[in-house]
Amino acid sequence: MVESAVLVLFAAMLVGGVIAGVPLLALLALGLLLFCAYAVYRGHGIREIARMVLQGPRTAIPILGMFVLIGALTASWRASGTIPAITCWSVQMVNPRTLVIASFLLCAAMSMLTGSSFAAAATVGVICVAIAGAMRADMALVGGAVLSGSFVGDRCSPLSSTANLVATLTHTHVFDNVRRMIRIGAIPFALSCVVYVTLGVSSGGTGMAPSFRGSFAASFDLSWVTILPTLVVLALSLARVNVTRTLLASLGCALAICALVQHMPLEQIPNMLVFGYHSQNLAIARMVNGGGIASMIDIILIVAMASTYAGIFEGTGLLLGLTEFVNRVARGATPFASVLVTSIVTCAVACDQVVALMLTAQLCADTERGGSALALDLENSAAIIPAVIPWSTSCIGIIAFVGMPLTSVAFNCLCYLIPLWTLAVSVYQH
Repeated sequence: MVESAVLVLFAAMLVGGVIAGVPLLALLALGLLLFCAYAVYRGHGIREIARMVLQGPRTAIPILGMFVLIGALTASWRASGTIPAITCWSVQMVNPRTLVIASFLLCAAMSMLTGSSFAAAATVGVICVAIAGAMRADMALVGGAVLSGSFVGDRCSPLSSTANLVATLTHTHVFDNVRRMIRIGAIPFALSCVVYVTLGVSSGGTGMAPSFRGSFAASFDLSWVTILPTLVVLALSLARVNVTRTLLASLGCALAICALVQHMPLEQIPNMLVFGYHSQNLAIARMVNGGGIASMIDIILIVAMASTYAGIFEGTGLLLGLTEFVNRVARGATPFASVLVTSIVTCAVACDQVVALMLTAQLCADTERGGSALALDLENSAAIIPAVIPWSTSCIGIIAFVGMPLTSVAFNCLCYLIPLWTLAVSVYQH
């Protein structure tokens, strides 16, 4: 009873806070105090609670390091002329009516290559949103397409850390899981394409974006060399090089272009990496300014705060009371229905994709007959539901460094359709 009250209070606080515009970091800090109070109620000492709290951030260090790298990378792609050059090329290939579907497909392709939603959004996603701003297109709609596309590979790329985590949790083979995910995800992917084509045509204007080459050329050398950082990402991703090493190589390439091609003084590069790129050309500033490690501080703090929950959940067993409820749902409906309900709760409470996956796998271990079935259920629920929860680190992180509005979550079609389609299939089979 107490556990249910704590979870309901936390969920109400998050929803109410997001609606009221309270900073997410402050809401998560209040949530930490609430869970620590529950730990005290359960009889845990201060030192033991401190150990629980610090347990999570230690495991989150790799993803925090990834945020630092992405912040530096997005600034370097701006300063090297990579984003301006690709923007000039892209606006000739799309118009307001095709931009939405193009954003979805480009981000989907990049996420499959890199296996990372953050890497896809920080590269191709930034460019798509920049073009949307230049075309005065519907930013929420384009942002939703970027979110959807970015999670295609995050869910089912063999390089995805999420896919590999699920394989580890369920003792299955990642390539077998990927084949199953592609099969069941084909219909939601096709439906998402239809939705984005339809919405793009109905919401887009008839005019084309103006050429920005003249404005960009006044500040950047736009020769073919400037697209090398993107080619590095593509080549190393196809070679299955680690995502971190791939992004580091792209960063090194972009910095070399900054110094040798764009003639940026070497003493300005550290400042650019930390505080982002800022153009003196007001005509292009709105499209190219941004990036930098400093721009990632908020999301780094949010992820670090959310990661503290994992230790408390494990140490206090706060969520274990859900196990009987999960089994009851599984008996009354289908196994996937129970996994879906559990993942929605864990994603909303844990605020983090990795924590939600681990908790859902633990709570739903007995709902499916085999590990491969549970693996598919996890990939179709807890792996992508964080993308539609506004306070989830997976969602707010992409929104923050791409610069899309929060309402983009409403247009994240694929991440709604995959759970719904899987549920429909499970009910039909049941």
